[in-house]
Parts: sequence; structure tokens; C-alpha cells
Amino acid sequence: MDQTERMLRGAQAGLRSRFDDFRRALDRRDGPAYRLAVSDFQDWLGRWTAAEESALLPAFGRAPVAGRDAHRELRLEFVQMRELTRQVRLQLESGAPMSDVLGLVENLARRFDAHERGVLDVYYPAAAEALDASEVAELEIAARGL
Repeated sequence: MDQTERMLRGAQAGLRSRFDDFRRALDRRDGPAYRLAVSDFQDWLGRWTAAEESALLPAFGRAPVAGRDAHRELRLEFVQMRELTRQVRLQLESGAPMSDVLGLVENLARRFDAHERGVLDVYYPAAAEALDASEVAELEIAARGL
């Protein structure tokens, strides 16, 4: 595994850690903590997926992944995760019934898990070799703080 792939995996691990912080706070029903944690996760998810769209997806034009449409698959996953996270945050802020919130959180967790498996097993290894220096730099900047 090269340095670029380690950086990508590290950013994903940071995003996972933020999501897990949110889940733990939600499990404890610690309102201030889960509201802060979901906001933090939403902010970082938005930053990281925007950087991936801008810098990672072009690499798949140069190094396509066999049997996959990386642009379509990843963009769809990004949109779904961002929208579900937005809905969770809105539900929490509006005081929606916890049963409604938990259903959305479980859906988000399943999508995030599937996305994570895909990027770690397929997309990051394929992209790491195809990213140019400016794309790597953009992703490194976005990963700071994750």
C-alpha cells in the first residue's frame, strides 16, 4: 500500500470515527452531544465527499475500474449519504420522535458501511496509482482534521 492509499484510508477512518462518535452519543440519548456530533459528521462528510468528487473521480477517467461505473456509483453514494445525514440532523433539531430518527440513522449506517467497503476494497486502491500530484494535494488538504 502506497502513501496516497494510506492517506485516503486514514481520511475514511477519520470520517468513520466521527460517525461512530455520533452513534455512541445517540445510543446514550445525550442530546447536546449527538446534535454536536451529527453536525460535525455532516460538515466533514460534505468536505470529504466534495474533495473526492473533485479530485478522486477524475482519476477513474484515466484508470477505470473493471466492471464498475465509478462516477455514477460514487456520486450516487455521496448524494445518498449527504441527504440522509441532512435528514437525520433536521429530525434531531426539530425534536422528531426518536423512532423516526433511529430508522434514518440505521439507513445511513447501512449506506455508510457499504460505501466504506467499496472505497477501501476497490476504489482507493485503484485511484491511488492514478491520482496526479494536484489531486493528491487537494485530497490531503480535505483530509486534514479528519
